[in-house]
Amino acid sequence: MEATIHVYLKGGCIITYEIQALTNDQLAAKAREHCYAVSSSGIRCNDGDGDFVHYGPHWIDKVKVTGVRVPTNYPTTLKGT
Repeated sequence: MEATIHVYLKGGCIITYEIQALTNDQLAAKAREHCYAVSSSGIRCNDGDGDFVHYGPHWIDKVKVTGVRVPTNYPTTLKGT
C-alpha cells in the first residue's frame, strides 16, 4: 500500500513524496508519524543529483496525506468566515 505526503511551503511550493507499508493500519500510523516529524522538525529534500536542502518548520504551512484513510476519534470540521 502507498500514500502521498504533501508538504505545503510558504511561498506556494509543494513538496511531495511517497510512503509505503504492508497494511492500511501500518500506512495510517506511518503517515501520522511523517506528518508529526515534518511539522516539528521541517523537511529535508534531496533531488538525487546531490543537492540537499532543509526547510525548517517555520517554512511549512501545512502537511497533507492522500491515498490512505487516517482514522481519528476526534473528527474536525473546517469552515470559512
